[in-house]
Amino acid sequence: MVQTTWPEFEPPLMAGNVQTPIRLHPLSQRTTIACRRWGCLILSIPCALVGVFLLFISVLSPPALASDTPALLPQDFMKGITYESWWNGEFASANSDRTLGEIVLPSGANWLAVVVKCFQETRTSTNIQCQTDRATASDDELRHVIRRAHSLGLKVMFKPHLDLLNLQNSSDGRFRIGFGVDESAWAAWFASYTRFITHYAALAQETDVDYFVVGTELWGTVHRADNWRAVIRAVRAVYDGPLTYAALTYFEPLQISWWDALDAIGIDAYFTVTLTKNPTWAQMKLGWKPTVAYLGWLAGRWNKPIIITEAGYMSVDGTNILPGDWSLQGELDMQEQADAYQALIESFQGQSWWQGIFWWSLSTDPEQGGPNDRGYSFHNKPAEVVLRRFFGGES
Repeated sequence: MVQTTWPEFEPPLMAGNVQTPIRLHPLSQRTTIACRRWGCLILSIPCALVGVFLLFISVLSPPALASDTPALLPQDFMKGITYESWWNGEFASANSDRTLGEIVLPSGANWLAVVVKCFQETRTSTNIQCQTDRATASDDELRHVIRRAHSLGLKVMFKPHLDLLNLQNSSDGRFRIGFGVDESAWAAWFASYTRFITHYAALAQETDVDYFVVGTELWGTVHRADNWRAVIRAVRAVYDGPLTYAALTYFEPLQISWWDALDAIGIDAYFTVTLTKNPTWAQMKLGWKPTVAYLGWLAGRWNKPIIITEAGYMSVDGTNILPGDWSLQGELDMQEQADAYQALIESFQGQSWWQGIFWWSLSTDPEQGGPNDRGYSFHNKPAEVVLRRFFGGES
């Protein structure tokens, strides 16, 4: 294993480093998993009411067809696609160049979120490793894909991800990283994380990246406000572009008391939309209403725009119930994915605080997707038609 080495970083000593997060409900590990997979349907009185609302619309609301003439998103809107690689070398390949030119550009997208993945062994490990001999894109291939995107007229959001090694299902993940009352472990992890994230922030500065994401779905750490403010200061010391953090669905955005230090609120929007595997477009659009109201309140509270830093649906029955569950089993269902795309966009259109969306996701394979693919890719599926209509892509 080849590991990227960064210069040593010593976090500043701070008094009262343990912050009191905003909480709606005390979450145990079990309820944390439930919240990740099921959202907030039963964890508090407000969320129970949302659950009742979703149940009501899933059973009783009348069917309706989606409109045939969607309104285009504005030209200055961040019409984004998330772009990821699985193995070292893929971002610099001819296949990747083809995917950008043959799938991303014709979609009408004007932004590309480039994801680089580094790892730690377990959720209690304090050492972050970048496997540049295997799964982590090298700096040179990141330079290649960023410059290639810019040459095509795309703006770039750079989004470093921290993952757990040997992750088996969506019930575990980076959102469970945490160290309880072990202050030495917290200090070691934040020092490692700061070396990791500032390395990529410096690369973002070098390559004229247009937006940088300082963290993604690290729910178990975000109550450490002083530590995160120090991370943001360290990133701003090497990168002069705008910053956001990508928070996961319901509760993580509320636990973050440092949105004021960033330029926008980022939301990975894997919200439950209905409770039925066969919803109509109208049911899904109605199901978004409480979430749109919640995010509008959040934007107003912090006086910040909101970027949906991730949203995506698999091509299977029930994807609207558990959109973030990549291990979801179900019958192949292309139409539910397409309807979910349209319902989300039409639910948020016209909100002044909504700055952009990045669809999850495309790989570097130009032959991805297709009528038998159950994954998140929209390519060669009805969802691609919907996306192009709203993004103003090729018909």
